[in-house]
Amino acid sequence: MDNEELDFLQEQLDATELLVCAACRDETLHAHVEVLGNYPQATELLMECTVCGTRRSWLQLHERPDN
Repeated sequence: MDNEELDFLQEQLDATELLVCAACRDETLHAHVEVLGNYPQATELLMECTVCGTRRSWLQLHERPDN
């Protein structure tokens, strides 16, 4: 594997987070699919579960159930 391939794979890995999936109900890697908005306190990202393909925003992943 050459350096370009390794760099590409590292970029792909850097663009993922281990999160609990609403559909799978398990901790799975979620890929950053696109930026939905930039705010002073955060960047809103569209996340996709790499297991089942379910998509939702990063903020939805971190909302508290009592909200």
